[in-house]
Amino acid sequence: MHQTLRPTAVAPELDVALAGGGRWSLADEGEGSLVMIDFYRGLHCPRCKLHIIDVKNKLARFSDRGVSVIAVSMDSRERGEAAREQWVLEGMNVGYGLTEDQARTWGLYLTDAINEREPRRFSEPAIIMVRPGSREIYSAIYGTNPFNRVHASDILEGLDAMNARNYPPRGGAL
Repeated sequence: MHQTLRPTAVAPELDVALAGGGRWSLADEGEGSLVMIDFYRGLHCPRCKLHIIDVKNKLARFSDRGVSVIAVSMDSRERGEAAREQWVLEGMNVGYGLTEDQARTWGLYLTDAINEREPRRFSEPAIIMVRPGSREIYSAIYGTNPFNRVHASDILEGLDAMNARNYPPRGGAL
C-alpha cells in the first residue's frame, strides 16, 4: 500500500550526493523558514527540465522568503551531473542517487521505464516543504506523472499568503 507523508508529521531523514560535489542533508539545514525538496523524475524528463529551470530562476525569491531549495532525483551520478550542466543549474542544489527505499519512505510514486531514454525505475515528482530543525512537514504535493506541476510563481504566492496569515500546516487530520 502506498502512503504519502502528512503535514505535521516528522519528515524522514534525507541525505544525498550533490551534482558538482559534496552532500546535502536535511539534518544540516539551518533555521530558515522552510526547506523545499523538489523531487523530480530525472534527466530524461523534458517537463522536469522546464520545471526545475523555472525554480532555479526564482531561487533568489525563495531565499528572500527564507526558503532553501533542493532538487532531488533517483538519477545516477552521471545523469545528475548531466542535468546540472545541460540545464545550467549552477548555484542550485541538485541531489542525485535517491534510492528506491528512500523514495518509498518519502511517499513518492514509482514508475517503470516505457522507453530506452528512461531509467529502469524512477520516482514521479513531488514538492515537500519541511520546517528545518523540527523536520515537521508543512505541505506535500505529489504527482503521478510529469504534467500536473505547481509552478514556482504559484508556490511563491502561496508562501507570501502563508507568511502574511501565519497559516498553519493543513491536511494532517486522519
